[in-house]
Amino acid sequence: MTATVEIPSMLEVRNPLAARILADPDIALWLKPFMKAELSVKEAAEILKVPLQTLHYRVEQMVEAGLLEVVSLEARRGRPIKRYRATALGFKVPLELIPPRMLEDLESAVFWSRQLQEGLERTRKLPKYRDHLMVYLNEHGLMIFGSSHEKVRPKVLDKDEPAVLSLWTAGLHLTREDAKTLQNELWELFQRYHKRQGPERYVLHLGMAPHPDGN
Repeated sequence: MTATVEIPSMLEVRNPLAARILADPDIALWLKPFMKAELSVKEAAEILKVPLQTLHYRVEQMVEAGLLEVVSLEARRGRPIKRYRATALGFKVPLELIPPRMLEDLESAVFWSRQLQEGLERTRKLPKYRDHLMVYLNEHGLMIFGSSHEKVRPKVLDKDEPAVLSLWTAGLHLTREDAKTLQNELWELFQRYHKRQGPERYVLHLGMAPHPDGN
């Protein structure tokens, strides 16, 4: 029996400006503090560690787009301090409202790929971490690119090595049944670990698809 999962209600976006903001993760992430609490621009800037004036501009944009609203005014000498909150905890954006280039970047996971690559690069710069490229033909006639032979357990998996892994292959030959089993096992593995609340933050990407050549 499949367990019932509660998800937040989604506010459907119809404003093109809101669509552009939400389709740009670098900007959309600035909405996150306001989804958790009522905040002034100054408070949010301190949480996000961004310049006050920069965030002030983005907040005005988000109010115009209908993503933020003023929920209270805090009296003080001079102008009152505005406190803002997101208009929803979740937003649904029709794809036709997203500019083609932004949609392409989203589908290519440009933002998250950059975070993964920056994390890998930072690890490679550690004095104890030494990596290299191996290019070879495997027993199936496929050219393999990697930091170790595919049949050898990578040294980076050792206990004292950094917790990093980057693995790509276009050479998996599976039955439909095996492919669906792998798909479900990857999903279950993600579900098992994403619920944990440890002190260290990691970037993770899981992906699979039929080869575009079809064989």
